[in-house]
Amino acid sequence: MRFQVLGDVTIINDGRPVPLSSRRQEQLLALLVCARGRIVAAETLIDALWGEHLGPRAGKNLQVLVHRLRKTLDAPERIRHDRSGYMLSARPEEVDAWHFADLAERARWTLEQGELEAASLLQREALALWNGRAFSGLDRVAQLAEAAERLEQDRRRVLTERIDTDLALGRHAEVIPELLSMVAEDPLVESTTARLMVAMHRAGLRTEALDAYRRVRIVLAEELGLEPGPQLRSLEQAILRGDTQVGLDPRPEAAPAKNPDSTAPPDPAPFLLPAGVSDLTGRDTELRWLVSVLRDRLATGPVICAVSGMPGVGKSALALQAAHDLRDDFPDGQLYVNLRGAGAEPVEPSHALSRFLRALGTPGTAVPDSLDERAEVFRARLSDRRVLVLLDDAADEAQIEPLIPAGNGCAVVVTSRGALTALPGAQRLALGVLGNAAAVRLLGTITGRVELAADTATAGRLAELCGHLPLALRIAGARLAARPHWSVDRLISRLAAEHDRLDELTHGTLSVRASLALGYSGLGEPGRTLFRRLGLVETPDFAGWVAAALLGADSIEAGTHEAGPYGTGPREAERREAGPLDARSREAEEILEGLMEAQLVEYAGQDGAGEPRYRVHDLVRLHARERGATDDPPCATDAALTRLAGGYLALAEQAHRRQYGGDYTVLHGRGTRWDCGEATSDRLLADPSGWLRGERLGLVAAVEQAARLGLSEMCWDLAMTAITLFEAQGHFDDWRHTSETALAVALRAGDRRGEAAMRYSLGTLALFRQRYTDARPYLEAALPLFEAVGDRHGQALTLRNAALIDRVEGRAETALDSYRRALRMLREVGDRHAEAHVLGSMAQIHIEHDRPYAAAPLLETALAVYRDLGNARGVAQILNRLGLLHLRQNDPARAKDAFGQVLVATRSTGDRIGEAYGLLGMGEAELLAGELDHAANRLDAALLLAEGLGEPFVAARARLACGRLATERGEHELAATMLDRAVREFADIGLPVWHERALEARRALDDMISSPPTPC
Repeated sequence: MRFQVLGDVTIINDGRPVPLSSRRQEQLLALLVCARGRIVAAETLIDALWGEHLGPRAGKNLQVLVHRLRKTLDAPERIRHDRSGYMLSARPEEVDAWHFADLAERARWTLEQGELEAASLLQREALALWNGRAFSGLDRVAQLAEAAERLEQDRRRVLTERIDTDLALGRHAEVIPELLSMVAEDPLVESTTARLMVAMHRAGLRTEALDAYRRVRIVLAEELGLEPGPQLRSLEQAILRGDTQVGLDPRPEAAPAKNPDSTAPPDPAPFLLPAGVSDLTGRDTELRWLVSVLRDRLATGPVICAVSGMPGVGKSALALQAAHDLRDDFPDGQLYVNLRGAGAEPVEPSHALSRFLRALGTPGTAVPDSLDERAEVFRARLSDRRVLVLLDDAADEAQIEPLIPAGNGCAVVVTSRGALTALPGAQRLALGVLGNAAAVRLLGTITGRVELAADTATAGRLAELCGHLPLALRIAGARLAARPHWSVDRLISRLAAEHDRLDELTHGTLSVRASLALGYSGLGEPGRTLFRRLGLVETPDFAGWVAAALLGADSIEAGTHEAGPYGTGPREAERREAGPLDARSREAEEILEGLMEAQLVEYAGQDGAGEPRYRVHDLVRLHARERGATDDPPCATDAALTRLAGGYLALAEQAHRRQYGGDYTVLHGRGTRWDCGEATSDRLLADPSGWLRGERLGLVAAVEQAARLGLSEMCWDLAMTAITLFEAQGHFDDWRHTSETALAVALRAGDRRGEAAMRYSLGTLALFRQRYTDARPYLEAALPLFEAVGDRHGQALTLRNAALIDRVEGRAETALDSYRRALRMLREVGDRHAEAHVLGSMAQIHIEHDRPYAAAPLLETALAVYRDLGNARGVAQILNRLGLLHLRQNDPARAKDAFGQVLVATRSTGDRIGEAYGLLGMGEAELLAGELDHAANRLDAALLLAEGLGEPFVAARARLACGRLATERGEHELAATMLDRAVREFADIGLPVWHERALEARRALDDMISSPPTPC
């Protein structure tokens, strides 16, 4: 049996390939190969294969995977197990990676003995084992990616040694094609070009050898701004002279002996920093911190400072200024490289090390080939020197770790869009956008315009349109400085149009769009897709589940899974445990977290349930929209928005059910729901009313987006379900806007049920605002529409609300008839919540007409229903009516008990309107009990809260009670003011019964004033 990993992971048994049944089996086998016959701890395998995502099932899943691999191999003894872990049992010649290492070592020993021909044969045999990159397709496992890179470096070393051997054996022409390919792959490695020049020169291709030198000279100048090293230049001169003895020694070099009597020239002190920013503004605190950390901690070891932030926030400017300020602290040099980590092609660490080593005096041809060797030489050169290394725009920790010196006295400043949290021992500074004052100062510094300092409002508006982003502010300032005839208002007007803003934020080589596009180009495809679709989000912040809705299953699978129903991948076992929907949401959030690490998305805190919230900077959002318009077909955008609206609908529907105990008092359409998964929903909706409050803007935006897509049923369903929130929290403007938006869509679509539902909704809103005259036309239009489509539930709810109008307008018996009709229908459709509400409303009529014997049983039944449903808000409403019943029965003690329970219930659920009713009822009960001071405090609080919520009925009732209280105290002027206003407000609302009660109280006050009591 043979195990091949130098290319695709393959098993050969009796000359035939043995197919592995899953990618996970390939990963496990590859990890065991990496250990080369050593035991690999089970914990190590679990961490490599699944990370931290399996929990207590991890050990069991590993056992299952090992069992399946053994079964595939049909040789259980090949995977050995002891208490600590597993190992692959094989001979070195059975595993190509092990055999390669042995052959390479034998070739090197043979070469040291001077046996060139034998060494060449061993080198060729070793290289023939390769069929592609090691562990091909398994790069998602970090340990395998690292092992593959190490093996690749070993392959290149052996290849280089074989070429050197062939050159020594006179096979000059044979190696030229290989060397040409190697130079094309990595033109900055001077040693490869040197070998090519030697081979060409010895093969009689003198002109071609000199052309190779000129090409590498051009590349070095363009890429690194450097000339070729002295040995490469010497080789050119030798070829020009026609020296036929130029060559390279194929044998490994021994370290040159040191002559203690010789004095070597000192290494150069390179200063590679670009020019600093002369007008760095608003970063004084950060600059002081950075300089002090780099200066004060050198004695304890190499100091590492990582500066992170979004594109254009000024990371490089801050780091450069700090480095320039510290030049005297690092007399042995300051190294700089732009690692281009935000783009699609970051600089290889080996290239950066090659540049650093040459700058430190290492000849180009003496720069080692492998990354590890270059890093070793680099650390050795800086071991006793004081050098500052500035690594600008790093991609990740792996890119910069080889570039970090090891000795005391050196310091490293890294800038990156990511936070580099895995960089050991680093001091971190997260850079945000500028505050408004600093942004205005920066604009003034760049433009030199005094009017910006004088007119802070205008300057602030310009800074706001630039998102307080330093790059955008610099561009805006530069444009104004270049156009002195432009007013600030003119630039503001040009920036105000969102679709033109990124065009306007371009000046010369500076461009916000280009900075953002660089980060976009460095993303993987799932990240790019999500980034584009986040431009569709119209709320200030959003929850993690939004990412899954925007991506959809296909986009997630394409980037993070392998084959399977949702892709078997790195979380296969977790998906089985949590369910595919929850796994999908979790993986989408990981893609979202990747965007956050790239500083294209920001963390916005947590919601009430402890779930993270995210936001996108305004300028980033505009770029995302541009990319979406360019890269996404309209059908994909519409599908993403449909899923997003469907997600809000599904969650709002569940929130309503959890709050009301079912689909009560709400009508639903057939709009497509998008399910984020049971576990995700449970976390989000642990506090359903809290979720509704936190997602108010998202729900409104979802209604608007569904409307733009013409999704009538989803649009009105969302608007109807959101009433749960709007009613409890008094968001009447949102209620009206969403219902009117959905009504317009329903009318365009000819959706009669949707039209009926939204007319019912608008009528209900008018009732809540105590605008009964406005409510009647909506309800009168809704009822026949519901009847026409045969919607009994809609009819019942409409009749219930129409009965309320009859009740408050004094038509008690008509109202009772409508309530009875509605009650029959509600019991027919099973809406117990609305049934209890109707019972409470019927009881209210009996209370108002002094029929406590009729009201009490209705309230008891309604209270039992609400308690059975677990509806705390409904319980509070019935308790409020029980309190009113006790007031009518002149029983203040029982009334206070009922209203006290109302206050506890409404405050626990955040029902502010219910709290206003509870305060009002408690004040009226205390007034009845003669507790005037307590009553005054309660009534004042009720009045203040009602006015804040826009509740005219509660406010008018509170003024009526305050007027009676003032009458009791003999405060006739205050009483008259309160009662007169109550009279007007009840008349405006259209409540004749209450209007008459207020008039009666006013007449009683007049009688008291005209006939004061006779003193005893």
